[in-house]
Parts: sequence; structure tokens; C-alpha cells
Amino acid sequence: MAGKYKVYLVMGVIERDGYTLYCTILFFDSQGRFLGKHRKIMPTALERIIWGFGDGSTIPVFETPIGKIGAAICWENKMPLLRTAMYAKGIEIYCAPTADSRDVWQASMTHIALEGGCFVLSANQFCRRKDYPPPPEYLFSGTEEELTPDSVVCAGGSVIISPSGAIVAGPNYNGEALISADLDLGEIARAKFDFDVVGHYSRPEVFSLIVRDQPAKPVTLTSAPEITEDAHHK
Repeated sequence: MAGKYKVYLVMGVIERDGYTLYCTILFFDSQGRFLGKHRKIMPTALERIIWGFGDGSTIPVFETPIGKIGAAICWENKMPLLRTAMYAKGIEIYCAPTADSRDVWQASMTHIALEGGCFVLSANQFCRRKDYPPPPEYLFSGTEEELTPDSVVCAGGSVIISPSGAIVAGPNYNGEALISADLDLGEIARAKFDFDVVGHYSRPEVFSLIVRDQPAKPVTLTSAPEITEDAHHK
């Protein structure tokens, strides 16, 4: 789809690695090529009994012709150290897919745009009760008896916010929709002139952050044989 329509695509999936599931974002370029992935660092609440935990090796920011793109998933966007790591990588187009349609989510997105001096694109689902399997296969705990098939169970709120904190598209609560905006990357330089959290507004002699960006492997086999150039010739 990315290659067909010549777009950069950031999408959510449930990834399986062995017998572990991860909440993951995949990135594709405008030629349809897979760029990489981000695994959610901290699954939220009961998600932790289903999904594994991402590590520092999948916090990418990709340099593309349209800007430096990265993403964080739902409530991990509230983690200031994760955001700081992405700011340090120069993120310009900050994608924040979510399932949170509350007003306070909009406040968080505005704060991130201002804090990071970046464009924030937050996509949220709009869905009704009829979009889910019927009971007893699927239950909305505590509210199921009050719901009709057309009841809205997630109200959306997709939004695009500029580095100055201005809303340039959305938030949309009116149903399924496509929102879009023209992004002037020059706004990033203007925002950074005022506030650059990992640049002139940082105090590294007081505060610093270490990101362990290597894969966190549960097992390392030190006795695994190494394949040398000589071994290839034998």
C-alpha cells in the first residue's frame, strides 16, 4: 500500500516473536520498503499479561526526505525519558497512535509538540459497539448492559499539532475520517530557537540520560563457535 500510493506508512500490528506477543509499530517508506519497527516499551495495565516489553533497540527515528520520523504507542508517550531519547535522535514527525479519546490526551499531545519542537500526529480509532464481537464473546466490563450496537465505545480524536502547539488538523470526533495537513518543517527551527530540550536548553552537567540501545537478550551463549574467514576456505 505504501509503494502503491507513494506514502510513508506508520502502522500498528501485534507482532509475534517465538511465543511472545508485542504491541509494535512498523515503518515503510514511499517505495513500500520496510524500514524498521518499534516495540512498545511499557504495555499499559492488563496489557502486561498479554504483551512482552520492548527494549532500547527498537526506538528508531528514521531520516527520510519528508523529515525524521519516529513513534511511540499510547500511554508510553507519557514516559519523559522515552520522549527525550527520541528528541535526541532529532525526531521531527512524531507519531502517537493511541486508544485514548479523552480531552487530557489532547493536552499531552500539545505538550509533546512544544517540548520536542516537532510535529505530532496522533491517530486514534473511532469505533462503535457493533465493531466488536457480540457478547458473551466480547464484553465491555461495567457498561455492556447500557450499550446499543451504535453506541460509540471509542470516540477518536485524531489530531495534528505543530511545534508551536497550534492544532493544524482535528481533533476529529465525528466518525471515521482522514485528516491531513501541510507541514512546514521551518516551524521546527523556529520552535527550537525558543526551546531545544536536548540542545541549548539542556543542562547535561546536572541532568543526563543513558539509553541502553542494544537488544536485551535473556540468553547469551558465550561458547557459540565463531565463523572465521579461514573456516570458509576449508
